[in-house]
Amino acid sequence: MSSRDYRKAKADCVVLETGWLVREYYLLYKEPSEYNEIGCIYFDIPTTPKAQWVKCCQGLLCLISIRNNIIKLDRDDYLIYDIWIYNPSIRKIKALPSVTVTYRPPSDAFVVNQFGFGISSDMTWKVVMLLEFCSIDDGSTTHQMTLVYSQVGGDSWSLRQINSVTPRRDLESESNDFYLKGRYYWRVDRFCVEPYNRFLIWFDMNDEVFGRIRLPDMNISSVSIMNETIAVVGYSSWRDFSCIEIWLMIENDNSTYWHKQASINTDNESWIPIGIWNVVGELLVSLEEKVEWDSDNSDRDHAKRGVPYFMSLDLVTQERKKFSISKKRKSISSIRNCDIYARVYDESLHFL
Repeated sequence: MSSRDYRKAKADCVVLETGWLVREYYLLYKEPSEYNEIGCIYFDIPTTPKAQWVKCCQGLLCLISIRNNIIKLDRDDYLIYDIWIYNPSIRKIKALPSVTVTYRPPSDAFVVNQFGFGISSDMTWKVVMLLEFCSIDDGSTTHQMTLVYSQVGGDSWSLRQINSVTPRRDLESESNDFYLKGRYYWRVDRFCVEPYNRFLIWFDMNDEVFGRIRLPDMNISSVSIMNETIAVVGYSSWRDFSCIEIWLMIENDNSTYWHKQASINTDNESWIPIGIWNVVGELLVSLEEKVEWDSDNSDRDHAKRGVPYFMSLDLVTQERKKFSISKKRKSISSIRNCDIYARVYDESLHFL
């Protein structure tokens, strides 16, 4: 991607993540023209090895990988994370000192982890690491810990373990997570958790404590940001997919409640809401073109497959713009024979 492409994107831009096993990233933005066409540029993130987690805060990307891509941790192994900070506006990347977790489980274990990236009110950048060690023998939790990796000035970073802990397995494996106003949020959607089986867990970058917010009782597809507050996007029930609803979180006098902001008719098409991606309030959805079956061929493996697309819907004007993604082109192109998973990193990237 050229610097010219970056300049085109300007400030109203988000990172789009696609793919299940192999992740790819794109910059999604409005073309600077009177028609406000959507541009979608392939985003080649420069890390070696390839980043396993990408987090975003105020225009910076935090890229995280487990050393040697460890899935199972032996008793004699140390868990090591490699971390980079990438500024796409100037195309500069900086490797941070690697993080070595000194805890070693009493027996062979799996490690489940989740991360957050943000900045405190005193302008200290922090990476929060939620770790849970699970016994390979029976899957039981043997140890939970929260680590805070924070900048202490210049190129120096410190690693601390804090007492505040939340179970990593409470969080979605591919959760909606984002930074907003000094807190990092992860979505929880667990039917077995009572009384709040749908909620957000947050970590305060200043006080370094966890909290939770109950989510609306609906079929939630995504949680993102709209008008500087949290927006929940989904369907009104588990059975009715004809209407997408958007609810905004309202905070008043230390209380929190939800207000239904919009309802959108899907025209009985298969829309999968991804999130609010544009600062003026546009909903991003994925959809698949209807499949045309070959009546002369009973083998469905040889039938025509649908083509997945994305669509941006202006919540005010109801204008719809359909597009697809490609490494070679900035906008319209088809994608075949692949599974689409996508989410929007809701912090707008800062461009020069």
